[in-house]
Amino acid sequence: MRKVPASYPYGTCSPTMQEICFSVGMRFLVANDAFSGVNTVAWIPLSREKSVSLQLSIYRMYKKQKKFMKKRTIITMVLAGFLGLAQAQNNSTLLPEHIQSSTAISKVLGDGRKVETVVLEYDTPVSNRSLIPGCFRVEGKQVTRIYANTTPERTDKGKDGKYVIIEVKAEVDLDAQPKQPTPADMEKKKERDRIQGGPGLRAGWSTGGNDEYPGYAVVVQTADIRTATGKTYKATDTPIASTRERCLVAEDFKQEEFVSPYTGQVLPYNIYLPEDYTPEEQYPLVLFIHDAGVASGPVTQTLYQGNGAISWAEPEVQARHKCIVVAPEYPFITVDDNWNYSHHLDATIALLKDLQTRYSIDPKRIYTTGQSMGCMSSIVMMLKEPELFAGALLVAGKWNPTLMGPLANQNIWIISCEGDTSSNTLQGEAVELWRKDGHTVTEATWDMTLSSEQLSEEADKMRADGSHLLFTHLTGGNHRATWFVAYGIRSVQDWLFEQHR
Repeated sequence: MRKVPASYPYGTCSPTMQEICFSVGMRFLVANDAFSGVNTVAWIPLSREKSVSLQLSIYRMYKKQKKFMKKRTIITMVLAGFLGLAQAQNNSTLLPEHIQSSTAISKVLGDGRKVETVVLEYDTPVSNRSLIPGCFRVEGKQVTRIYANTTPERTDKGKDGKYVIIEVKAEVDLDAQPKQPTPADMEKKKERDRIQGGPGLRAGWSTGGNDEYPGYAVVVQTADIRTATGKTYKATDTPIASTRERCLVAEDFKQEEFVSPYTGQVLPYNIYLPEDYTPEEQYPLVLFIHDAGVASGPVTQTLYQGNGAISWAEPEVQARHKCIVVAPEYPFITVDDNWNYSHHLDATIALLKDLQTRYSIDPKRIYTTGQSMGCMSSIVMMLKEPELFAGALLVAGKWNPTLMGPLANQNIWIISCEGDTSSNTLQGEAVELWRKDGHTVTEATWDMTLSSEQLSEEADKMRADGSHLLFTHLTGGNHRATWFVAYGIRSVQDWLFEQHR
């Protein structure tokens, strides 16, 4: 470990020290340009001497921990083995002896991942006629259909089989709110605000990624059922917890990592390739960037919080527009409300350029989209690399209107809710500046409660104007409700794929 030289400017730390801080998970202690990658002045009023002292303290702690790393790893592996065995034993006790497995199958909607089917696998075929309405209850869900099948999947007409299919209601809740912070979350927030020198989310900092979108289900058999041979399986109060979880479409993404050429930090991301992908064909690419609610969460969390990534990989969309979909999971806030942004956006641009060397991507058809923080991130990257993206779908975001002038030369569809006053107002100001500069902007207001088919018809009316700049206001709603609706509109999707460089 080399000492940090006195020549290091205020608010910076050595590359070695950065690695150490990240190794021990102390992401929030050294808040400065080099550590966070934020393109602004330091946030924390630390002197150079205090900053260096803090970094050295972390390093000493790291050295102590390193001595026990190997031993701790072995202990952890042993404990994990015991816990895994205990969990397996616990799961087995939750299943009646005639049930082999319980699979919860979820689908990602605009407001997050939701279970839509539970499949119970029995040890022998079940009589479809014995499955009367209400014979099973799914905790917290509204059951819509119950039937038997020979395969573990939905069907229009049930038949005797080893699988009992329980369909439950899964639909978008336009009033859905994020998970409320726990007391522990609030304490973490207070500490973060204290260290960063003020309240609010700052670029380069973690939110904790506390939004959760579970995919499990608990079933209770409330009435007797019969097997195909006439044997009766009695009703029971024993909860049947899902032993497997599937998430449609999301499971078709694979997870990879990209090492930033600027900082050496790892950027995890999800990538979807068309089912019949071949290097002989060039494909458009859609980049989706999540909002701050899942920053620092698991790599797959961006796939579960809403359909901003999933919608482009849906079978019906792929049938119309084969494309590659990329959805990073950022460990920190990429953009904040003070117009500061982190180095992760440069890493994202580098990722897109790297992907073009590894996959058959049409360089004239690279698109970006994202919600809230993701929308703002898209704006920053479009300003930094004006020739990179062929088009953008900007959802529930904002930027300094006076800095958005150059974007008028790009293909952009903005969608925001009237109730999201910050986004709607600032994007509206940018649009007015575009008009003053002589650009045509097509603008309309839609009822956000309309069906996806009706919304697509409204989008067709806007597209008929032929403008490359479009601004849609959704009636009422709130900040989050915007992305509950925006990504599943067929005509908006078609518009994006029509854009070329």
